[in-house]
Amino acid sequence: AAELYVQIYLPDGTWRTIDFHDPSASNSGEIYRYEARVPDDALHSNFRLRFYQADGTTSLFRRYDFYHIDNVYVGTRDDTSSAVHHFRLSYNSAALTCNPQDVTIQVCEDASCSGLYTDPVDIVLSPTGWVGGNAVTITGGSGVASLARTTAGTVDLDVVSSIPLMTGSNNRCSIDGGPYTPSCSLTFADSGFLVDVPDIIAGKGTAAATIQAVRKSDNAPQCVPAFANVTKNVDFWTSYDIPASGSMVTSMGGVAVSGNNLLPTTLSLNFDSNGEAVLPSLNYYDAGQKSLYARYVGTGADLGLIMEGSDPYIARPAGLCVDTGSSCTSGAATCGVFGTAGAPFPVSITAVAWESDSDSDFCSDNSGTPNYNSGGNITLSSNLLAPIPGNPGVTEPTEYNHLSSNGTGGENVVSMTQSEVGVFTFSATPPLYLGAALGSTSSTTPVTYTSQPTGRFIPDHFEVSASDVGEFSPACPTGNTYTGQSFDWLIAPAIAITAFNGASPKAVTENYTHDDFRRLAAANVADNITYPTEDNATDGNDGSRMQLSGVPDTQFNDGSISVSGAGQMEYVFSAADSLAYLRNSAAEINTFSPDLVFEIGSAISDGEANVNNTVNFTPDGSSVDVRFGRMIVEDSYGPENSNLTLPMSMEYFADGEYVLNTFDSCSTWNSANASVDSLSSILPGSGAVSSGTTGSNGLELAAPTTVAGTPDTGDATVIYDAPFWLEGDFNGDGNFNNDPSATSTFGVYRGHERVIYKKELR
Repeated sequence: AAELYVQIYLPDGTWRTIDFHDPSASNSGEIYRYEARVPDDALHSNFRLRFYQADGTTSLFRRYDFYHIDNVYVGTRDDTSSAVHHFRLSYNSAALTCNPQDVTIQVCEDASCSGLYTDPVDIVLSPTGWVGGNAVTITGGSGVASLARTTAGTVDLDVVSSIPLMTGSNNRCSIDGGPYTPSCSLTFADSGFLVDVPDIIAGKGTAAATIQAVRKSDNAPQCVPAFANVTKNVDFWTSYDIPASGSMVTSMGGVAVSGNNLLPTTLSLNFDSNGEAVLPSLNYYDAGQKSLYARYVGTGADLGLIMEGSDPYIARPAGLCVDTGSSCTSGAATCGVFGTAGAPFPVSITAVAWESDSDSDFCSDNSGTPNYNSGGNITLSSNLLAPIPGNPGVTEPTEYNHLSSNGTGGENVVSMTQSEVGVFTFSATPPLYLGAALGSTSSTTPVTYTSQPTGRFIPDHFEVSASDVGEFSPACPTGNTYTGQSFDWLIAPAIAITAFNGASPKAVTENYTHDDFRRLAAANVADNITYPTEDNATDGNDGSRMQLSGVPDTQFNDGSISVSGAGQMEYVFSAADSLAYLRNSAAEINTFSPDLVFEIGSAISDGEANVNNTVNFTPDGSSVDVRFGRMIVEDSYGPENSNLTLPMSMEYFADGEYVLNTFDSCSTWNSANASVDSLSSILPGSGAVSSGTTGSNGLELAAPTTVAGTPDTGDATVIYDAPFWLEGDFNGDGNFNNDPSATSTFGVYRGHERVIYKKELR
């Protein structure tokens, strides 16, 4: 016996053996499959591969050691090491020599055949005699090939080679719906029944099934009627082929057909002149491949005659019910909340039976087909209904393998996520089922099944950050602000608010800021900010933090919110906000600048999603100098026939005493706020201080002689109604609520105004 070598041509002109077949190690006539790695130095422009027989055995009468080589594949391991583990063949045992026998072939991805390999696979079958040739291409995970034999006898079936290569060790066969075993024999007989059951849609059934009694012609390999124009009692039963078990029965004419060949269902059939009878309408409410078996056991003149036949048929679901558990027919932003973007939600997908030809909703009253197994991955997708335009987001997973589920009526529940905000439909596109699309007996165009519109997906949460901490504006451009006096924003703070989904890692939900989907309003933010009530760094003279006063001196208003980017918003504090420090005895301290902390946190919500982080920010207060101040009206005196001027000045507390506030060039005065109790009247006048004083200006009192009434001499008390932040504790009672006052004395000669004159001497 000769060894067969597989050799590669090298660049140096020599041949290198990479594998060989040793016939002495096995019986002759067997089929072998080999794989070998092509060495790197064999990959060159003059690449060659050869099969070399070292020697052979000859005699005068015969030649030996003929090898037939086919399906030579040269490529990368990724191309050949696919998920093809082994092949499963299923067929019925009643084969006739006058009619080809159908064999269903499945391409299994693993040893248990829990999934099918759905890409095209080229196979070579044995023995010879397959209709169309022994080379067959299987697509979609399964296919049917027909074997013709013209002589009675038994043959063994097998897949002898494939591209991609099979990685398992043995193929398996199921005969008459039995278990898959390595036994793959098939016996052909010369007479029997030709049973023809078309493929059906589960629940819809067919009225076109027939049975024909035939035998092999005496002079040709063709079928001729075995008997005609007679009525015969024929036994029927069914088997489960794919899958191998089930919970539903086949019916014919509304009568359940037995699943046991020992207790068959007997029907009386009228055979015509061609030996053919029409079977009662056949129906099956589940999915899968079943076989209908027929047997006639002769009596009387037919005693001893046994005729058998069978035919596999496929029942495909009418379609898929894709049910999210909630729907909103408007498909718009007015829909209620359905789920959270990025968070898992269940989608029920059920293969269902036919209900009516006008059925537009497979989730309404359709019964499930629990034996449906997709045999490959069902593609999952989503479609954005609102907002438009919008980001369609990402749906995960993008596919799943639908497994048969007797316990749940064919339902598979898939945990899905949708990354975006909006209203969606979800779709499932199954692969071909046993060679054709769902809802069809022949179409090879996949069909997509879609859910009703869901409710709204909302953000999982918001996150906030301070995009601008803002800056306080002093009451006076010099920076001076009195305790109790309001100050506001030079630059209003801005808060960035971003909507996120619940995925890991998280992502911005861009659709949220669409006008119809954004529910976060300025009031949602303003009403839930934690505003400061005291200074963060400065204590009063009682050891407690300096307090802010209440409304109306300190008040915060609703700011404004705007879209700053897809899924991003910005809240800007109101320009009408005002702040003031509480003016009391504890506030009589040295000058300080505001240090006020604002907190933005989880209290902020649009009613559906909340902020999940906290940010504190402190506006810039460096340009504001808060001083505890008071107003002083100076005493004056003069003759009763002259007007008197009472200068005014602003002071602030510094290191235990009050000093002139030279930083105040903003405070104003108006004689309308002053009053005098006797002798005189306040003349109209107004002005502003400069460096804290009115200088030679101030309140002017009319000479008593010009004022009606008596006396014209004496003391007059002037009181100025100062703003409360410039009132003082002038009576020493510890309360800083006294208006400044002064005494004007009339009838006192002021004397000559002493003036020194200088003269330059030459």
